[in-house]
Amino acid sequence: MYLTGFMGSGKSTVGRVLAQSLQYEFVDLDAEIERKAGKTIAEIFSESEEEFRKLETVCLQSILKKDAVIATGGGCFIHNQQWMLENGRVVYLHVPFEQLATRIGADPNRPLWRNAETLYHEREAAYRSAHLTVDGTASPEAVAEEIISRKDAKSAK
Repeated sequence: MYLTGFMGSGKSTVGRVLAQSLQYEFVDLDAEIERKAGKTIAEIFSESEEEFRKLETVCLQSILKKDAVIATGGGCFIHNQQWMLENGRVVYLHVPFEQLATRIGADPNRPLWRNAETLYHEREAAYRSAHLTVDGTASPEAVAEEIISRKDAKSAK
């Protein structure tokens, strides 16, 4: 199961709770990328967003695990949409932009935050194509419970 959504939507936090509840492995894709590259996401981005996206795709496609919750970066689904939809259940954690701005503030470790509002609106339609859309504004436990209760529904929007 892949968790997607804009930066700050809680993918890693919800992912840990969800994985524990389901007794699945939890994988934070950004942590995997950093481990593989030996650099932080911000460092990789500062060198080349294109190289970051290539590394992100390689790491994503190397983690084909049935019983895992994989928290992806905010742009991962945008660049790997078809592959993710074909290779697992994709869950979109929707959080209104105003709440994301409050959650993130001026975090210098978010290289794309300077264009965040524009990116948010550009990505929204793609995120909505996920198999399941949930309200990411509730507590991580409540979001995980909603995902679990709806994870097997055929029409889960």
